[in-house]
Amino acid sequence: MHKSWMAAALVAMVAAPVVAQSAEDMAAKVINAPMPASLNVYGLPKPPLTRVKEVDGGKVIRLAIPGADKDAWKIQLQSPTTEPVKQGDRLVLAFHARAHGMAPGTKARIAVAGIQLNKEPYSQVIGGPIEVGEAFEFHQVTGKADRDYAAGELMASLQLATGKQVFEFGPMFVINLDKK
Repeated sequence: MHKSWMAAALVAMVAAPVVAQSAEDMAAKVINAPMPASLNVYGLPKPPLTRVKEVDGGKVIRLAIPGADKDAWKIQLQSPTTEPVKQGDRLVLAFHARAHGMAPGTKARIAVAGIQLNKEPYSQVIGGPIEVGEAFEFHQVTGKADRDYAAGELMASLQLATGKQVFEFGPMFVINLDKK
């Protein structure tokens, strides 16, 4: 994770709120294992990684969603946190994604892109819906932790069962801007 391209990409994703921090400082604030190979798939078998030139790191996880479900959480891309979070910490979920094979001008929908509890009742801490187009883009959601959480008690979650579509995801970062 100490590769310069990853640090540069991370700074580019969250540069607006934290302009004064260096790439290394920002990389130290990542509190999950962000690379596509380390992401968890819920509701589908985990596919092998696919090589693409358009995304940082050159590899993505491609998820073919068979169709919509009234419970969009039945198919998810997930990544648990590896470090604790304190009440009031500013959190960012940032990821590189596209909807592969979409008709020009159309978008696929992620029902919720957020950070949530990693156990019942799986309540959302931050997040909201995201629309993903045919070109790779950085997406991010931000918010504050409502209480203290132990390492692994939170996870990034993308709820994907919103229609028949194919998503491609590069690295998915959970960033604690207040991590010292």
